[in-house]
Amino acid sequence: MEHLLECLAPILFIWLSVIGVCICICVNNNVSKRKIVFKCNCINLLGKNHIKIVVEHKFVVSSRYIIMSKVQPEYICSCFFTQNIFIKKYKIHVKYINDDQFENEFRQVLRMKGCSTTNQYEEALYEVHKEVSLRKSYHKKFLDNYLYIQRHYTKLYPDIWTLRQTFLDSRFLTIAAEAKKPTQTKESLLSCIMHNGGDITECEVYKMPIFTTELCLMLINEIQNFNNFPCEKTRPNTMNKYGISLDEMGLSQGLLIPLIADYLQFIAKCLFPQWTGHAIDSFKAFVVKYESDLDTELSKHFDNAEVTMNISLNSKFEGGDLQFYSSSLNRSVDISHESNLQMSHKEGYGVMHCGRQYHSALPIIAGIRYNLIIWMRSSTVRNICPMCNQTPDLVQVPIAGDGFIPIPKTRSQCHLL
Repeated sequence: MEHLLECLAPILFIWLSVIGVCICICVNNNVSKRKIVFKCNCINLLGKNHIKIVVEHKFVVSSRYIIMSKVQPEYICSCFFTQNIFIKKYKIHVKYINDDQFENEFRQVLRMKGCSTTNQYEEALYEVHKEVSLRKSYHKKFLDNYLYIQRHYTKLYPDIWTLRQTFLDSRFLTIAAEAKKPTQTKESLLSCIMHNGGDITECEVYKMPIFTTELCLMLINEIQNFNNFPCEKTRPNTMNKYGISLDEMGLSQGLLIPLIADYLQFIAKCLFPQWTGHAIDSFKAFVVKYESDLDTELSKHFDNAEVTMNISLNSKFEGGDLQFYSSSLNRSVDISHESNLQMSHKEGYGVMHCGRQYHSALPIIAGIRYNLIIWMRSSTVRNICPMCNQTPDLVQVPIAGDGFIPIPKTRSQCHLL
């Protein structure tokens, strides 16, 4: 019953918005101990039917049941509109408030990176203006795209839209089973990873088998099919020009939510307990593509995530290794003396690391590289925005939030003596 509701959720939303039916559905699943309550309140406003949908659940990651909604309204930090704007030509992240501020802060910095002429500076400023404009309309476009895609996209492989154990490498199932043991320790899990085809490092970067070769091939073909589907698509982030949002595509709901809820979150909580908080309760997922005449590399950066899983979907390419740096947002390291770690890709294997760890993707030399990226987030850790390193200034958005939740305000109590 619950699975049926998940599949029909987009259709249910549209149907309810037309006929204005009030419905309250409570589903109990005793096996997975999940409880989901859909409350749809139809309000007639200005002669139109508007539907406010509240989704409550008792299981941590199973959140995107109706239009990929979460338990609460979705929020981003206001720095999304002004900070971490990437100028690819000069490999620099900038902040933009207005033209005067930008010139005062970055004109000289850009000049040192080769942006020396007036024309070059104006081109860079134009790129910044364009990115800011895209961000202001991003969430509305995302919602419009998502609804259109759910109505019109024809799936190439319908089976992969629901996770099956047969899609997962048997060694990964062994690793996940070890992580779920009540008696497990980090040392026992690391040993299990090593004995099941994985790699561990002193930098807390871990590689392990996850997907079967068959699933990797089907995912690539499905992505290519989706790329050819004639509709507007949003970019997954500022730095990757050639990528697909799996959330917008609709693939996250049946494939990735169970992967995170039933497997990855247990591994992440054991390997990164300081970053997973009470639970992994939101995420962002996308596929990136690297090719010699498109995106070839990715500059040094950190992720808007507590824990990142980077899964390689193919092997027919050269170069493109991941490079990790010993510095992170929460460590003071002398950059001139920091040590680097290179991690190669392997088809079906995932690399798990702290999202705040600085890393880059080295240039691809030949072929095409596809990687599935999952940014896993914990709202109990996100009291500081990782992108601006400040208490988040929350802005509510209709969809595709960044895992923030408002901190309840408490009233101080005065007692008369």
